[in-house]
Formats: sequence, structure tokens, C-alpha cells
Amino acid sequence: MNATWATLIAAGAAVLASATTGWFTALATRTQARANHQAQLTQLDHARAQDRHMQRRQAYADFVKSVGILHSQLGDMVAAAGDPAVFDERQQQARGDRAVLMSATHVAFLEGPASVGERVRDLYNSIDRYWVAVERLHKAACEGDSEATQDRRQQMIAIRNESRRLRDFFVEAARGALDAA
Repeated sequence: MNATWATLIAAGAAVLASATTGWFTALATRTQARANHQAQLTQLDHARAQDRHMQRRQAYADFVKSVGILHSQLGDMVAAAGDPAVFDERQQQARGDRAVLMSATHVAFLEGPASVGERVRDLYNSIDRYWVAVERLHKAACEGDSEATQDRRQQMIAIRNESRRLRDFFVEAARGALDAA
């Protein structure tokens, strides 16, 4: 009976050892799986944040580029003020870029945050006022009223300078939003 008991005890110890090893292995595997899952979630969050940052950066860049293009075309329209044929041609060319600016404005505004959205709106509105001021300058120049033309030119210059100042404010706000992200 001693040999039988020894064999049973040895077999029981082997089964117990095997079960204990299996339990610890399963526990370690589960822990490792959780760690891998968490690492994947962290990588995914990082990739999303990076994509979001790049999307926001591109929206801001497209907006400020559209502002610059339209601002330049408005300058070309000012140079043609008083010449209906040339002014109309330049204005027609600028209308397409004005539509592009409106689209870029919506995208940049939606990208946020609110502080940047305010600057987007302010800059877009100033470019819109600049457009109207250029049209008024052209109308006064075509009517031949030199005093009204000079007044309109001064108003247009003030609005143009304000739009430049607002562009700088937008860039500052956009950089702050991108740096914070």
C-alpha cells in the first residue's frame, strides 16, 4: 500500500502542479492581452489626435491661403478702379476665389475651437467689407468725382489695413489652438 499511496500522491501533486501552472499561465495571458489592448487603444487615440491636428492645420492653412489670394485680387481690382472693362474682368476672376474663401471659411470655422472660429468670422467679414469698399471706390472713380474717389480710397485703405490686422490675429489664434493640441 505504501507504493500505491506514493504513486497516488505523486500523481495528485503532478495534476495539482499542472493545474496551478495552467491557472497562472491563463492569468498572465489575460493580463498580457489587457496590456496589448490598452496599448492598441493608446496608439489609436494618438493616431486620431494626430489626424485631427493635421486636418485642423490644413483647414487653417487653406483658409488663410484663400484670404491671401482674394486680398491680392482685390488689390488688382483697386488698380483697375475707374476702368470698367478691366475692373469687371478682374472682379469676375475674383468671384471664383471669393467662393473658395467662403468654403474655406466654413471648414475653418467648424474646426474650431471657438476662439479661432471668432477670428475666422472676423477675418471673413473684413474681407467682405474690403470687397464692398473696392466696389464703392470703383463706382466713385467711374463717376469722375475726385473728392468722393479720394474719400472712398481712404475708407478702402482703412478696411484693407484692418483685414491685415485681423489676419494676424487669426494666425495667432490658430497657432495657439494647434500648439495646445
